[in-house]
Amino acid sequence: MTDLERSGFSDLDRLLELVRRTRQLLDVVAADGTLPGPAVDYLTTTTMPHLQDIQAGFQGALRSDMAGIDELRYLLAQVASFRVEEPTTDADRRAAREEALVEARVRLGLGGTPNAPIRIERVRSWQLAALAHARVVLATLPRLPAPAARFPGSRRTYADIPTPRGPAELADRIAELETSLWRLARERTARPLDPAFRRTYGFFDAADQLGLGGFRGAA
Repeated sequence: MTDLERSGFSDLDRLLELVRRTRQLLDVVAADGTLPGPAVDYLTTTTMPHLQDIQAGFQGALRSDMAGIDELRYLLAQVASFRVEEPTTDADRRAAREEALVEARVRLGLGGTPNAPIRIERVRSWQLAALAHARVVLATLPRLPAPAARFPGSRRTYADIPTPRGPAELADRIAELETSLWRLARERTARPLDPAFRRTYGFFDAADQLGLGGFRGAA
């Protein structure tokens, strides 16, 4: 993006470009009702991996003393292996088969040795930073001045979108972002009146408007 002021930090620059570009793509969907192919590629290769970093940061930062037992049980149920739905379309079934092949190769190990242990990697610093950024955005979203909200239509405010309270609500909002964009990439269409789409748009709108103005002190 040639008009994007540079922060001096490459990861932050990429993040600022990502949220701006994603918000622009959501504008296209809101205006035209459909998403062109190149936009789908951007969501799947750039935006979705960032959301996965947020999810990994959340899981890596979670500690048993951060929530009660019922909330911890709920969070465990959100682990991908428990919450992924059964494939219902040919595209989903192809993706599931490809994922199964990748998992099988991992379990075999690079040398083809059966039952090779799977290495569990520690959460990376950037994933924790991505989580921290998402929490700031979610806290800012309902406080964004109404004239600044760019969601198309007459309802130009995010004041009704609450800040997540506690780990469970935060996990739900992260999962909703992933689900909304995955559905958009898969179906290439969205309903602008869908509350989940509006919350997703609002997240990237607020993140875009935070921009360098919210990080100039760090730069």
